[in-house]
Amino acid sequence: MILFCEYAIPEEHRSAFLEWAAADPARWEGAELAENVAQPGVFVELRKASDEAEAARITKERRDGRSWAEMEKWVKGGREGLRIWTFRPVI
Repeated sequence: MILFCEYAIPEEHRSAFLEWAAADPARWEGAELAENVAQPGVFVELRKASDEAEAARITKERRDGRSWAEMEKWVKGGREGLRIWTFRPVI
């Protein structure tokens, strides 16, 4: 299963967000953080989960955990600006 977390960081906060993200690489362990080439400031996190229970735990951390509380101030739309989808393989 893959969790896809997407959010936008306005240009005026992009540098601060990137500095914060780079300051603690352990925060991103098990995740790939990427920025949209065509739409700078749109970020995605790709995280793998072994099953739906693990996906639910990761989703909860992203919505309520320490890392979200720290980064919410930069996200366009605040808490409502975080979108998370869980995908399961079909083939």
